[in-house]
Amino acid sequence: MRYIVMVIVMVITGLNLSTVQAGTTYERESLAGLPGIVVVVEKLIPEVQADGLSEEAIQAAVEGILQSSGIRIFIESKTFKVSSNPWLYVQPNIGKGGPYYFYNVSLRLIQEVASVHGRQYTMAATTWQGNTAGIVNNNDLRDVILDVIERWTKIFANDFLAVNPR
Repeated sequence: MRYIVMVIVMVITGLNLSTVQAGTTYERESLAGLPGIVVVVEKLIPEVQADGLSEEAIQAAVEGILQSSGIRIFIESKTFKVSSNPWLYVQPNIGKGGPYYFYNVSLRLIQEVASVHGRQYTMAATTWQGNTAGIVNNNDLRDVILDVIERWTKIFANDFLAVNPR
């Protein structure tokens, strides 16, 4: 029985449970006219930081890709001048289970949107998103998570530039 469980864990470890790429027409179109974005990275649990992944490394990777693509990055205090208050929320949900980490990494563009019915309220809504889930061993955590985040950031940058040519 123990060997069966080990085989199942090894097979699952090799899987990459990626979702379909973002980029539906309405998601891409929701990026049109944005002058830039704020990047926000969710806090990591201490175990993840102890195994070599930091919020600063994630922030640097995302901002590096966006800047090299020509997408402006705002600091939060300047964002209020942009009516839709757009921010790219990087959410690395990572949990530890023995020698493995289980993860669901998502990137979401959140911005202010207005209701079309009744009173003119605005609220924050996700207008673009992409995520990947999987399992990784402790030794590969940093490389795998940064790779996933960099892939989604490049997809976001491509979608952004498709509707905001430079």
